[in-house]
Amino acid sequence: MIGVLKSELFKLRTTRATKIVVICSVALPAIIFGLTSAFAFTNGEVGDSLVSMVGNFAPLTGLLLGVVGVLCSTQEYSQGTIRITLVATPNRLKVFVAKLLTTLVVSVASALLMLLLCLLLSQVVLSTRNVTFELIGSDIRVLFSAVILSAFLSILGLSLGLIFKSSPGAISALLLWPTILEGMVFGLLSVAFDNNMMKFAPVQGNGFRLIATYVGTDENTWLVSLTYFSAFVAVFAVLGAVLFARRDA
Repeated sequence: MIGVLKSELFKLRTTRATKIVVICSVALPAIIFGLTSAFAFTNGEVGDSLVSMVGNFAPLTGLLLGVVGVLCSTQEYSQGTIRITLVATPNRLKVFVAKLLTTLVVSVASALLMLLLCLLLSQVVLSTRNVTFELIGSDIRVLFSAVILSAFLSILGLSLGLIFKSSPGAISALLLWPTILEGMVFGLLSVAFDNNMMKFAPVQGNGFRLIATYVGTDENTWLVSLTYFSAFVAVFAVLGAVLFARRDA
């Protein structure tokens, strides 16, 4: 198992596209938040804690790491090297677990690095400008939620890659559903039923809500949102594992 895991980590870190997406998932939020810290807050005070503000970038990082998950599962299909992998390791469940663990390691490490860079950079910039700010306050849960969100979205990307066996199709599904289609579908349902149906939306209404610092009376609690979101991801993970085990390479 260790050998298979090392092989998956090697393939992931030696692929140019994967490295570019991982760098973007960490660097883009840090750059944006650094620029915000440099030019905003002209009144000399940051209204919210830095942690809660950095948490707003978690969906961006999570979706990019979801793309990493897609690449982890589809690049071998596009290059035809999946056959070599399966010949070397006929036990497909072992290969799936290795890909899953590799994706989790990369996503968790990237999310933690993004949070660290954003918080360190913003503290330095704001201190230089003599802007008053609160680092964590009562929003420490946002730190854990950002990592959980990134990890789950990377698993979703990996699973979609195994289902579609194609990077364009899997990436399109990963990005279009939570950012556009889900809002349209559950928004229309909310109008039709005259009720907040967004609380049943797996990604926007629950996954992205994990990083929220305020929960309204008609919204799910953090634990309920985590349950909905994890169940949604689990369905695709199981489906991806089953198809990977049964379909031809």
